[in-house]
Amino acid sequence: MPYGQAKEFIQHARDFHRKASEFYQQLCDTSDQPRVKLLLDYLARHEKHLERALSDYETSITRKAMDTWYQFAQQACMFEPLNSLNYDKNVTTDEILAIGAKIDECLINSYKAVLDKATTAEVREIFESLLQMEEQEKHVKARMALGLQDM
Repeated sequence: MPYGQAKEFIQHARDFHRKASEFYQQLCDTSDQPRVKLLLDYLARHEKHLERALSDYETSITRKAMDTWYQFAQQACMFEPLNSLNYDKNVTTDEILAIGAKIDECLINSYKAVLDKATTAEVREIFESLLQMEEQEKHVKARMALGLQDM
């Protein structure tokens, strides 16, 4: 099992949100369906917001906690679902929502894996907070998607 620092994992999560935002924006740019474009635009902006939120959160964490080493299972999220070349411009809202759910679950599972291996209370608290944030954002996206389907 590899080792890493908390700051590396948070950087990975920020990169993941940045790539998710770029992915959604690329799909949005190629879509010609108004409802799909609306959803993709929302998701792209939402992922940018999460990337910024992680940056802000990172500045509030003590250096000691950020530099803490931990052992983790190599279950890092792969960016495979984020390859917009795999989707045509006729992607449906259901397909987008399925991709979004896969992205959310990937990060949630990664946070849980790190949380299980946290070596200090402070690091555990950091990843519990990140896990809660990601689970809340999953619910926000679901509510938005339901509202979009009612349109």
